[in-house]
Formats: sequence, structure tokens, C-alpha cells
Amino acid sequence: MTQSKLLLQRSVVVLLFSLSFLFMFNQSTPFGYAQEPEGAVVTAYPTPSDLPAKYKSSDFSITAGNTSVPVYVSGENAWGKKVSYATFDTTASTNVKITVNFPFDSFKLLPDSLGLAGTKNGNSVSFQISPSTDVTLLLDGDYNGRVLHLFSRAPETDMPSAQDSNVIYYPPGYHDLSAQGPVQITSGKTVYVSGGAIVRGRFLVQDAENVVIRGRGILLNDYTSGDGYDEVALALKRSKNIEIRDLIIARDKNAWTAFMWKCEEVKVLNYKAINARYASSDGFNIANSHDVLFDHVFIHTSDDSVAIKGTGDAGYNPAANPATAPPTYNITYQNSQLWSDSNNAIGIGAETLASSFDNITFKNIDILRNYDDLNYPDQLVERSAINICALNATTIQNITFEDIRVEKAKRLINITMEDDFWFGSLQGNWQWPGVIRNIHYKNIQSSSDGSNEIRIYGRDASHLIDNVTFENVQIGNEYVSTFNDSHFKVNAFARNLHLISPTYPDGLTADGPILPVGSIHNAAQQFSQEQGVNQWFYRTWQAGVGTRDMVWNPDNSEHWRGPKDWDAIWKSNGELFFHPDVTQILLDWVSPRAGQVDISGIVKKAVIDGGDGVTVSIWKNNQMIWPSNGQWQVIEYNDSQGYDTSCSTSLQKGDVISFRVDKRGTTSYDSTTWTPEITFVD
Repeated sequence: MTQSKLLLQRSVVVLLFSLSFLFMFNQSTPFGYAQEPEGAVVTAYPTPSDLPAKYKSSDFSITAGNTSVPVYVSGENAWGKKVSYATFDTTASTNVKITVNFPFDSFKLLPDSLGLAGTKNGNSVSFQISPSTDVTLLLDGDYNGRVLHLFSRAPETDMPSAQDSNVIYYPPGYHDLSAQGPVQITSGKTVYVSGGAIVRGRFLVQDAENVVIRGRGILLNDYTSGDGYDEVALALKRSKNIEIRDLIIARDKNAWTAFMWKCEEVKVLNYKAINARYASSDGFNIANSHDVLFDHVFIHTSDDSVAIKGTGDAGYNPAANPATAPPTYNITYQNSQLWSDSNNAIGIGAETLASSFDNITFKNIDILRNYDDLNYPDQLVERSAINICALNATTIQNITFEDIRVEKAKRLINITMEDDFWFGSLQGNWQWPGVIRNIHYKNIQSSSDGSNEIRIYGRDASHLIDNVTFENVQIGNEYVSTFNDSHFKVNAFARNLHLISPTYPDGLTADGPILPVGSIHNAAQQFSQEQGVNQWFYRTWQAGVGTRDMVWNPDNSEHWRGPKDWDAIWKSNGELFFHPDVTQILLDWVSPRAGQVDISGIVKKAVIDGGDGVTVSIWKNNQMIWPSNGQWQVIEYNDSQGYDTSCSTSLQKGDVISFRVDKRGTTSYDSTTWTPEITFVD
């Protein structure tokens, strides 16, 4: 840019700011500032005079207080209808009047959680809106039709200076950068798109840190460059400490709107994205990144509104081992509104080429609309409003969906493991271990007229969905209170499902009511590296010496070890193993309360190649309770079937149940498997 052109732009900025103060005292001025009777100051940024007409919406006219608000169009949705949007700043609650420039009979202001009723007078809709509120005008219940998204915001503060050498400053006006590559933003830079600025271009942050992209302007992208860079409006790659704030992205291409890859410490605040072009128009995807916050976001797309993915270390390759790819973790997405005309509103996957997905939370989200697909409605069962779809064998765990309100959707919840996606166009790979576990749905409310299906489909015995809790899931006016509910579709590879509702406040499992906390004590599941955890103690006994606590030995395949060469307790493949020496092995459990218990478990030889077998027994305090004849049970050296150790007894708090394994003549080949379980039945 020449020095004379730069001086001219700065002169324009000064002139616009000077005019804005004159506007404050002229309420008839169509754009600018207006003082409302109740004290609200409204700021509406003028439309650039050279903005092409195709970006301006003729479907709606808006006034906020006494100020006219420009209305733009992002493009067309999957059904060929224009999607309009507008924005203004206000210091306080403001009266808004929207005039609809085509016939309509009824309207609704979304989301329901705002509680906005509004009034209709002819072809106008009026209501009151507070700062920092996103509201959508839906007409005649037609989600496929022409809609308006309106964003009111509190006044902007701490604007950067156009004279700062570390600021890339876009003043009010139309800036067409489509003939060049993306604006590459380096470390320490701030990009400021001021109110009234519309930038037709792309932003790229790559191998950088301490970057801010902000402002009340609009990043516009409706073209394909073919220059070798990512065809997205905003890309973050291998970068750290990035903040995206207040930016509106209006995109009209069937490709991702924005994404981050291999990034950390990213904040996306008050971000608005509209890309309703069918399809693949994801709003802001998160891949192989961590420590990410999205807050007060609005997204309307014709694909995933948000997808948390793993696209690999060097790009998506289904043959790659997910364990070699960077993990995706510590992500919070909150206080936001999502609208997806295809695929999922909230999605984890489909690409899951990451070593793990961990600690991801969505909370206080309004899902305004979720449709599955324009061309294949009701045929793609793996799509839903709240979705986890894994294509690559990895660990997905500790995921929470809380306070989610679904207004319009085909299906409600889905967790699945698939071979491929979109008719084989995206392949998966399941040759490695993988699990989806510890998933919590809490306070999920659906008012949708869709199927509201809840589908939980694991893959096989090596790729399970484990430990999923549904807490206060409400469909219509009814809470889901039984797994016999017709909304559930669950296969044999989903286990440990829990349901909590007002009917069962203490919980329900797929097999019946959940027993009180602490009622089931499985020695393998509760195995610990510390003595006394979950009431279990790992000990030895020897004549003339007495009872000793074992010592944890992490350097010997993570065994509990006694004082001799071979005495040990360890866990492998979900079972406990015992090996005596001249010492007996004692697995002791101390009862935390009084009650009646059932004791179960199969004891058998683990190694049957030699030796002379072992003897086993169960004791309560100082009395043998199994076998009932008072004699230790002999397990022959080659007995791989063993014995059922089932028995019952009553306990007082502090009573000790002891599972004991002893040698016979020798200690050779004495490895024995035994996984006791103690269940309170009262």
C-alpha cells in the first residue's frame, strides 16, 4: 500500500468518527448513534458504499430504537433460500422493529430460552432485546425458508490504534482481498476489523503465538482461490495463545468456514459464523488441539456447526495409527446457539485420528435446528443433534453435555463406531484398540417433533461404549425414566449405561435400579496401587511371622509383592492373579457398613504346565466361611475350570473378608486367577 493511500484511509477513519458524534444528536439519521428515550445508545455501522448489491439483504428492514440497522445476506441455504443477518451495539435494552418485505402469517423468535414473545403488526415484528443477545426470526415455522439472524452486542472497548505497528487495521469500508493469498498473521500481531469494515478475504495464523483477531466488522468469503492455501475464511495451524473475538464470518462456499489444527490455548469469544451453503460448511472445527474455549458463539451451517476432530499429525490418513497423532483435550464450548441444516449440531468425529479425546464439555447450548441431509433424509442414522461418531480406533473419554436445549432435530443423541462416512468417501480404521467411555448427558431438554432417537452402538467386544449416564433427559414434557423407552436404540457392545430421572433419582441401569453407592465391590475393577483404596488390602501370612502388608512394585510389571521371591498379587486382562510362596496370599476386604452380602467368583489355576496345585479358602474375621466344610479347597495343578466360590454372610462394619491362596508342597507353577466380588443385597 502506498503512503498516500494509507494517509487517505486514515483520513477517512477520522472523518467517520467525527461524523459519528454528529449522529448522536440527529435521531433521524439512518445510520450511526441514536439516544433512545430510556437511555440506550444504539450503534449501527454504515454499509460500505461500494459493497456489491448481492451482499445486501432486501428481505428485511430493521430499526433498533430510532436507528436503522443494515441487513446483509450470507448466501443461500440448501433449499435455495437467502439467509440474512444484521448486527448492532447497544448500551441497554432496546426496542427492535423488523419489517419483513414478503408475505408471512406467523413468526417465532428463537431460541425459546430467551423468552421473547414479540408482537406482529402488519408485516412487522417488534420486541425488546438486551445487549449481548443473539435472536433468530423464524417465519411460518419454515426452517428451510428465509430467516434472519440478529446479533445485539454491548459497546466495544479497548479498540487498538490504527497507528500501532503491531496492528493490521481495517477501517470502515469494503476491502476486497480475493485477488491475493490469505492475510498471514505472525506472532504478536493484532488484526482489527472495525465496525463498518467488510473484508472479502482469508486470514491465516500459522506457526505463530500471541495473536488476536477481533473487531465488529465482517470477514466475507464466497470464492475459491486455487492458490494452494486452505480454502477457508479463517485457519489456525500449529499456533499458541490465540484469541478470536467479536468477528462475524459470512461465507457462501461448500467448505469449512474456520478450523484450528495442532493449536493450544485458543479463545473464541462472541464469534458469529453463517455458512448455509450445502454442504461441508462446518462452522469452526477443532482438530488435534487442546485448552480451547468457545463462549457466546452463534453458528448457522449446512454441516456440523461444531466438530471436534482428529485429522492426524500430518493430515488425515486412515492407515495411520491414531496413537501417533496429537491428542484433542481440555475443550469447553458454552453459552452458545447452533443451527445445522445438515449432519450434526454438536459433533465429535467423524475423523478421530488422535491419540485420545479427553475432557470435553458442552454446556448451556441452544440447538435451534438440526437436519440430517437434504438428499438423504432419514437414511443416515449416525447423525444427530448431539453426536459422537468415531471412524478411527482411539480413546474418547470424559465427555459432558450439560444444559442442552434442542428445539428442532431429526435425532437427539448418537454414539457410534463406523467403518466409513458419507457412503465411503471418508474411510475409518479399527485395527487398533479403542473405546468410548465416561460420557455424561445432563439436563438435556428436547422440544423437537423429530424421532428424538437415542442411539448407542458399540462396534465389537474389543471396541466398546462403556459407562454412559443419562441424567434428566426430557423429551417434550416427559423425562426418560426407563431403558425400555422407545427412544433408546442400544446394541450388545454398549455397557454400564445409567439413567437418572425424577422417577429414579438414585439411578437406573439397563438391568434395573442402581444399588446404593458402594454396594458392589469387584476386586479387579477396584484394584489399586495403594493399600485400603475401596476397602481392599494386599497381604501375606506366614507361620511364626504373622500378617504383613505387601509392597507395590511398579518395576516388576506392577505387582503387589510380599517378602519372598514369588509371593505376589497382580491384575491382567481384567482378572486378579495370585502366587503364593512359603507365605500365604491374603486379599482382604474391610466392610464399610453392616449388611447382608453375597460373595462370588471363580478360582482356578492360571498356569497348568506343572507343580502340585494350590489350596484356597474364604474367611470372615477368624472363621472360614468357604468351603462350608471347614477344609481348604484343593485346586489341582491342571485345573483350568476351578470352583465357584459363591457364599453369603452378614457383616458388621469393620468385619474382614479374606480371600486366601496357599501352596501345597511346592511353589512352582502356582499362578492362580481369582476375581472376587462382594455385593450388598439389602
